[in-house]
Amino acid sequence: MFPLSRTLVVLNMILFGAGLALFVQGQRASASAPDLEARLERMEGRINLLLAQRQGPVAVQPGTPPRAPELPADLDARIEQAVSRALQAQAQASKTGPRDEPAPQEPPIPDARNAAAWARGNEVVDRALSARRWGEAQARELSASSSALTLQQRENLMRRLIVAINQGQLKVETRGPLFAF
Repeated sequence: MFPLSRTLVVLNMILFGAGLALFVQGQRASASAPDLEARLERMEGRINLLLAQRQGPVAVQPGTPPRAPELPADLDARIEQAVSRALQAQAQASKTGPRDEPAPQEPPIPDARNAAAWARGNEVVDRALSARRWGEAQARELSASSSALTLQQRENLMRRLIVAINQGQLKVETRGPLFAF
């Protein structure tokens, strides 16, 4: 095992604690207490296993004295705080109960109109990716067919465009919005 820097260990444990908090907070309010308790015990076992591995023997290079990995003194307190916050958030969520907001529903779209709009939208994006540019004409053309698309289809087209722009595969040449859905 290679010696780990203190910063790396601290970051790992903080990220693990944040992930644990998000995991516990994201659990449904209907989860039963014994189920939640069993999950927390499994997580505690994993944390203890990780700590034991981190505190285990460190591989020593010839000619250097062995040294124990440096862990922050307040590591246990940090983990306990993260778990406590996650449990409090879970308890708060279970007290408030699920929200009774109706899910937004899209109006029904005729299949032929939707399929044609989806094909046009993909064609616009494909042509732009081939030409490696996104201009005013492409933005207008995509916006014209967007009213017949579902929310998921719009997101898929936007995702393709945004990823291509971020990767430098598409040069943006518009002064206005990239797309108007």
